[in-house]
Amino acid sequence: MRLRLVLGVALVGIALSTLGAEVWVLRIDGEIGRGTVSYLRKGLAEAEGAGAAAVVVEFTTPGGYLDAAISCRDLILGAGVRTIAYVNREAYSAGALLALACERIYFAPGGVMGAATPIYFDASGQVRTAPEKTMSAVRALFRATAEDRGRDPRVAEAMVDPEVEVPGLVERGKLLTLTARSAAGWGYSDGDAATLDLVLELVGLGKATVREFSPRWVDAAVTTLTAPGLAALLIAVGVLGLLWEVLTPGFGLPGAVGLGALALFFWAHYLAGLAGWETIVLLVAGIVAIVLEIFVFTATDFGLAGIAGLVLIGLGLYRGMTGPFTDPAQATTALAVVTVVLLGSIVVSAVILARLPRSRLRLGGTILQEAILGRATEPSPGWVGRTGVALTDLRPAGSADFAGERLDVVAEGAFIPKGTAVVIVRDEGYRKVVRPAKEG
Repeated sequence: MRLRLVLGVALVGIALSTLGAEVWVLRIDGEIGRGTVSYLRKGLAEAEGAGAAAVVVEFTTPGGYLDAAISCRDLILGAGVRTIAYVNREAYSAGALLALACERIYFAPGGVMGAATPIYFDASGQVRTAPEKTMSAVRALFRATAEDRGRDPRVAEAMVDPEVEVPGLVERGKLLTLTARSAAGWGYSDGDAATLDLVLELVGLGKATVREFSPRWVDAAVTTLTAPGLAALLIAVGVLGLLWEVLTPGFGLPGAVGLGALALFFWAHYLAGLAGWETIVLLVAGIVAIVLEIFVFTATDFGLAGIAGLVLIGLGLYRGMTGPFTDPAQATTALAVVTVVLLGSIVVSAVILARLPRSRLRLGGTILQEAILGRATEPSPGWVGRTGVALTDLRPAGSADFAGERLDVVAEGAFIPKGTAVVIVRDEGYRKVVRPAKEG
């Protein structure tokens, strides 16, 4: 009688404790990408903050990108809330890694998990198995995840490498994919459940309130903004805006737009788990170098600080687009995007700036400021015909010395080297246009 009474009280206590509990459900449908990282990060954080009793991650995925999967795996292992995987109906490749990272795994009837050999597409579009270096790293990643959750690490390795043999389960030369039955026999399944409600019954949370965490617009934005095409556009706008400010006096709208584009690029790649502190350091160092070029060293020619700034920004952008397990094709694309955009921005800026003296209106910078404040001087015919020496390379903007007076000038042609004798051929008030002086 006493034993029955104790058991009855315990059961009532458990039932009452789950009445006010919440269980959050996160669904991973389709390909695991960079938007999945931001989705999981936010969902796990909010579930933990709400004091949820558990988080159920429901899988219906063929796999996805390895770098995104590793970031998701780290989020699940580091979650401060109980995690439960529900394989409904498949968790292949990257999905298998995420399911392994959960504390418990339940299968829907007909559910499968495994087939996690890392692959990539070569230049011709053919599917290739990843090199041994990547294979070894992924195999160790699966093994470590299984060990952390108290599961047989050999089974996890066999999902990645067909050369791993597990007697009684899979022979050498065949890649392992677990069914609901085989997973249960090797400690990779805590039970079968046809519905999510049955999963909650099995874990003792049948009375808990279920709360679904749906994908947000932010997650879709991360997926879109980290796509190579749009990432390239953000980089182009960012670098072109900053380069414009380097090549012209002052700081105005182009620089603000450029900084905004780079901030948007970093925000998306940070949420995707790619951009970290090293990316911030490189980008900030590059921007500081360009700011120094604009306001300290010179406002009229493109010098060493500006070049160093662009190189640092390029390294930061490439680092923000790739990780240690980024697909080789994606890494090559990222390198090409950064290189082409940097070179293209320089060419475009040079072409635009070459036509700048023909216009009296420029958005941003000191020219428009002077016009607004009424400080611009009227053209003075006394300057036309005066000769001097170029103090900087004119690309086409720079400065020259006229009898001890330093002036901002613009070359009439594309380029005039430093030290060349020049003559003023047109006085536009705010800027003098020069050409090389004829000898004699």
